Amino acid sequence: MHGECFYLLRRVRTFVLIGALITVASSCATTINLAAPTTLAQPAVTTLPTGTTSELFGQMKSTLSDLSLAITNEDKSRAKTTLATVLNIWGSLQPQIVTEGGETVDQTVVDMERIVDLASSSVQRTRPADADKALRFLDLVIQSQQ
Repeated sequence: MHGECFYLLRRVRTFVLIGALITVASSCATTINLAAPTTLAQPAVTTLPTGTTSELFGQMKSTLSDLSLAITNEDKSRAKTTLATVLNIWGSLQPQIVTEGGETVDQTVVDMERIVDLASSSVQRTRPADADKALRFLDLVIQSQQ
């Protein structure tokens, strides 16, 4: 009889423990807002910017500076629009960099892709520091082109 009580008490404790774990686990559930936007801004302009490589680098520099400011000011709409402009400028700049060639063309393209990735993450993660890094890296790329 004593063995049965011990066995029964042990089973009850096990069920209580499992029930408590389920309760705790379910209370930590994440609520998913399906109405929230899940994508970054896509380029709103279908016509890509034009200009020389130097002019496009200048446009990119100015736009990245605006991006950092928009994120710092928590203006998400402006940040997304500015990111779309960065993507459009890169869409025009990349083929020009490749066409002009040179010894470092591959490295320049990789560096610029990193800059664009930092700009994207700055908007996605609301990190003005990423936009600032992108701007500093762009300065280095521009200097390497001269």
